[in-house]
Amino acid sequence: MTDFKAFFQLGCGCASFLADTLEAAGHNLIQRRNFLKLSLGTAGILTTSHYLAQGGNASMKSTPAASQPLVAATGDAVDTIYFGGPIVTMVADGDRVEALAVKDGRIMAAGRLASVKLLQGPTTTLVDLAGRCLMPGFIDPHSHVVMQSAKFAVANLDPYPIGEVQSIEDIQRILREEIATKNLAPGQWVIGWGYDDTAPEGMRHPLKEDLDAVSTEHPILLVHISNHLCACNSLLLDKAGISASTPDPEGGRIQRQPGSQEPNGVLEEAALMLVAGLLPTPTPEKALELLEAGLRYYAAAGITTAQDGSTGKGAAALLEAMAQADKLPIDVVSYPLYAGVDDALFDQVAADLERFQCSSVPTGRFRYGGIKLVVDGSIQGYTAYLSQPFYVEPGETQPTADKCRDQNAEHLFISSETAVNSPAVGQVPSDGYRGYPSMEVEDLAGWVERCDARGVPMLVHTNGDAATDILIEAVAIARSAQPRPDLRTTIIHAQMIREDQLDVAAAQGLVPSFFPIHIPYWGDRHRDLFLGPERAARISPAQSALQRNMKFTLHHDAPIAGIGMLPVAAAAVNRVTSGGADLGPDQRITPFEALRGITADAAWQYFEEDHKGTLEVGKLADLVVLSADPLAADPMKMGEIQVLETIKAGQTIYRQSESP
Repeated sequence: MTDFKAFFQLGCGCASFLADTLEAAGHNLIQRRNFLKLSLGTAGILTTSHYLAQGGNASMKSTPAASQPLVAATGDAVDTIYFGGPIVTMVADGDRVEALAVKDGRIMAAGRLASVKLLQGPTTTLVDLAGRCLMPGFIDPHSHVVMQSAKFAVANLDPYPIGEVQSIEDIQRILREEIATKNLAPGQWVIGWGYDDTAPEGMRHPLKEDLDAVSTEHPILLVHISNHLCACNSLLLDKAGISASTPDPEGGRIQRQPGSQEPNGVLEEAALMLVAGLLPTPTPEKALELLEAGLRYYAAAGITTAQDGSTGKGAAALLEAMAQADKLPIDVVSYPLYAGVDDALFDQVAADLERFQCSSVPTGRFRYGGIKLVVDGSIQGYTAYLSQPFYVEPGETQPTADKCRDQNAEHLFISSETAVNSPAVGQVPSDGYRGYPSMEVEDLAGWVERCDARGVPMLVHTNGDAATDILIEAVAIARSAQPRPDLRTTIIHAQMIREDQLDVAAAQGLVPSFFPIHIPYWGDRHRDLFLGPERAARISPAQSALQRNMKFTLHHDAPIAGIGMLPVAAAAVNRVTSGGADLGPDQRITPFEALRGITADAAWQYFEEDHKGTLEVGKLADLVVLSADPLAADPMKMGEIQVLETIKAGQTIYRQSESP
């Protein structure tokens, strides 16, 4: 069984105890390093033909596709030539070439077909795109690959339109299918992930009676989309010893049936620990298989570089093991969560970054990218920290503040426009519900100073504008009048960042990574429930960032909203809710600007613009083949374009005809 206490102390709204089973397996792997010699060669994690070492001439420099030499500076025949469809370079809007040549995992030529074909040899493979589109592989600027991999292994309960759940009956059907499809014997766990009690209208938490109707022979555990709650059937409650006499744990709550102390099956916050410890820890072999399967899905989404945005030591051990054995199909950039970063890990991250910065050519598929910090929660979970109250305040049961950080702040900075005192960390304001912060400004400033001193980039999670105020104040304290644009400090989500905050961010060199997929998925509720029309119209204000000549990226924050990258870009272009309403049309951006946020500018966020993000000579042949050209398609259909093939360093790692 798994000891989850330590994991909960490091967790947050974007961490899940299901993913922590992989974390625990990674710790087991650390304890028996010889496992690698025994299993990685035989576990069948990925076929070695899916991989090609990143090679090429280290002295080769990339130049814009429109002006670069049409023939590379070598007479050797290339491995592959692509032609016969739009080849979108992403160097400039409308920039396309007729053909692209690849050798040893790198782009050797891009230009007119006749010129590129001069590099053809007897072993060169000619790929006729037959009208399909070739463009740079997608770069995921923020997600959680370990958590998403865990989610892929359980029943998907995402609400419509992310998934298919629109009722309790849908949940029951999916769980019954899970039992039948996997042929689960009595006593084996049935796990689902992603249900949302707030959508659609009339939805609620599944109660133990609902889950007992599915099975009384299997422990059933359903994880809420926020990762802050779960629902259990009676068998699981009994196994955990949860009854009418069980007190609420500190920092958590056992929901009860009306008029009694009898548990109804729903557990909140730290109460999840009462059942989490019963989950069996997968073996390192099984954990590696789960990660392999998850990364295959990333590849199937056209992603060639992904992020793990809260990596634990155990998960890092698993990813490092796969990288050392050449078993990672795509690049993974890791950002350990600050609460779990001790001096040794911080030194390791800093040293890894120094090696990366000193290398003219990236090596390996796994590396550390910096440190992840979290200042608040989520808007739809009522835990984002706002300068003004939520439009419709939560019901009688207010969200329970995170108890996973041992911090006791007394004074927090908020907008000067809000003439109220800020609450302590984890405390709800009394002047109307505005959510709450999870870091105090002094602690955040200390992390900024520490990371700046070693040149370590930071991802800083802020959803609410008051949380962004905390970041801005911390940066002002740590950096005084000396901005550090060289570190590309990234504001993860930045959903409610105000115009005045964008001015400061631009001056300080802060980089917003927006979360536009909220618009089609939660946009109607942001307008009618969480934020109101005015504030909802400005969530993820990409156009305002462009007006300040700011670079930005676009992400999906998997496992929150799937792993598709084109739906993310389409959301920023169209800004249309699932109900068909325009939400902030003045914040729309063009398809090219949106695609830059998942290609060229995402590579820049990772300091990899010399090697990825555009189709230029010398860069890695990280490519994706699409069913249509997203720059020529109807913008409203952009998110429906299919990924047909994904190519990493010149080697195909996914074809649509193959199951991921």
